Amino acid sequence: MRIRSALVATAAAVALVAAPAIAASPAQAAPEGTIGTTLISFKKEYAGIIKLIAPIKPAKFIGSELTSPVTEADGDVIVHSGGIKVGNIKAMAPNITINVPKKRAKVYFEIDGKSTLLFTAKHFKEKAAGSDAVVWKGDLHLTKNKAVVELLNTALGVDSLTPGLGLGQIRSTIRK
Repeated sequence: MRIRSALVATAAAVALVAAPAIAASPAQAAPEGTIGTTLISFKKEYAGIIKLIAPIKPAKFIGSELTSPVTEADGDVIVHSGGIKVGNIKAMAPNITINVPKKRAKVYFEIDGKSTLLFTAKHFKEKAAGSDAVVWKGDLHLTKNKAVVELLNTALGVDSLTPGLGLGQIRSTIRK
């Protein structure tokens, strides 16, 4: 519950400043039991590769953006439902593990029953907090694990993914 405790503590201090930014965000319909949404905005130059990736409900792709419902935020972990299909690989139940002091995060997916690191987030930090939500944002990168990157390249039929490749932005909005 460290994230929730920190969120509640900081919310009161910045509610007046951040509330207009939170209110301006478009409301998204979320499946029952969700407490927020994570949005991954891929760089436009990866549009061809993104078309080869299919969302697994309740995750959604809209253009170059992937959304996934947050179902739990506990401690330093944000848990999601849904997933993605990359070729014949199903990557399910993404979760984000946050290292708050280092402003970094790791994004894991379940692949063949194993938790697999697919993405990392640099500069992942709280960007806004209001009385009803907090927003975390950072730069999204592909894992540095060469075996995982090769698996993804093979599944997609490409050779353009490289370890640590900058892919775009990641933003998690968690309602309190």
